[in-house]
Amino acid sequence: MDPLSAIFSSVNVQQARTYRVEATGPWGFHSTHGSNIRFVLVLRGAAALQTQFRSQPLSLRNGDLFILFDDSNFSFSDEVNSSSVSCEALESLKVGNTVRFGGGGVQTTLMAGHFAVDRAAAQAIFKILPTCLHLQLDEKRGHSFQSVLELLSLETERPGLASQEMIDRLCEMLFIHAIRAFTSEQVHGYRGWLAGLADPQLGKAVELLHAQIQKNWTIDSLAASAGMSRSSFASRFKLIVGQSPLEYLTHWRVHRACVLMRGTDFKIAKIAKDVGYASESAFTKAFKRVMQATPSEFRGELGQQLQS
Repeated sequence: MDPLSAIFSSVNVQQARTYRVEATGPWGFHSTHGSNIRFVLVLRGAAALQTQFRSQPLSLRNGDLFILFDDSNFSFSDEVNSSSVSCEALESLKVGNTVRFGGGGVQTTLMAGHFAVDRAAAQAIFKILPTCLHLQLDEKRGHSFQSVLELLSLETERPGLASQEMIDRLCEMLFIHAIRAFTSEQVHGYRGWLAGLADPQLGKAVELLHAQIQKNWTIDSLAASAGMSRSSFASRFKLIVGQSPLEYLTHWRVHRACVLMRGTDFKIAKIAKDVGYASESAFTKAFKRVMQATPSEFRGELGQQLQS
């Protein structure tokens, strides 16, 4: 299983909510916070997007998708200076699964939504993602991505049996397609594990690190797998990935341990062994260095979150 597939297999979308917005000009809405991943898809018409990351508004058209991965502010409107309401006020206007609002002018149709994912399981993904993505529906996106968007639009417009489960799965696919689109365009000139995986010299070594996490890897054995000298491999890995090979291995092991602690009731000693540590004490030391908490503290915080 390749590293992206391993990460996606442990990422589950939860609490997905979508609704259709039929807005007539002038119109606008804004979001000032949100722990979930938020997105807006333009189904018909055009909109102006403003975020704290851009000095100038961004124009969106049919098929454009905006995804925000953190709690930053954003606003959508027909014109930059149009007055707006909060997303909370917008959702309160829903009749069925559709919101109709605005001044009665030209109509723009959007699909808006938000969903949560297990951020510990997706930690390796969030480290490489920007705060927001703007994806345009063009030839590069492919038919499968377009199909997901069309199915989400239909399910939002005309909910049927098991509609919420369908929306959850479609949002999961939307998340994966968005990340695939980002990664396919950002590999060249980009630092991180994804760039290492795509690098013609380092790719085999990175793939082996992910696939054989329990192995007692050394710089020499990794360099041999890449067909490089020890010094050339170490310096190129640091340049491309941004960490030394063994630092990277430690972070990947800790990531896998976090996933196991959230998804199983395995004892910490077993998890330590499963991710490649000979002793629980060695694992605890490495885990605390990366996570600023011991495995027991991490698992205890998780339990409190589940009970709250």
